[in-house]
Amino acid sequence: MSKELVQDRVIKYLTENLYVPLDMIDTNVPLAEFAEGMEGEIDVLVNVVDEEGYYAPVMVVQCLDEDAPMEGDALEKHIERLEEIDDVTLSGRVVLTNGDQMMYADWRGEENEEKDLPEYEVMVQEFKAMEEEVKAHEAEHAADCDCGCHDHDCDCGHDHK
Repeated sequence: MSKELVQDRVIKYLTENLYVPLDMIDTNVPLAEFAEGMEGEIDVLVNVVDEEGYYAPVMVVQCLDEDAPMEGDALEKHIERLEEIDDVTLSGRVVLTNGDQMMYADWRGEENEEKDLPEYEVMVQEFKAMEEEVKAHEAEHAADCDCGCHDHDCDCGHDHK
């Protein structure tokens, strides 16, 4: 099975099993959209809409040819690339598949089996919860505080509320 057929199967799986709306799936997205000068592309990108109306990635899927090995040095190379992609997209959830086998990891650092891929609504809820955590953290740190702290438990003496 070619990489393109694997990609088609992934999209079908996302829409039919995880209930991802088709308009929240992008394909063949240049990495340069996330980091200037970065080469390559994301085969399948699942997005949510943030509170400002922008699309935010919540899952990256890289597809391989069916006969591409998912073990040993080849797998390690693909995992390293997925980590680079996650570092620039900040999706927090990455999947590698050759159509028959799949490797999935999320921002909690857990590796999971296919049955553990969350449905789209769960991804949306997790994203919104993370947005709320970020807002709460930013509210605790005044924009005009130049203490350099990154921890709300700092002893800088400024009122971060």
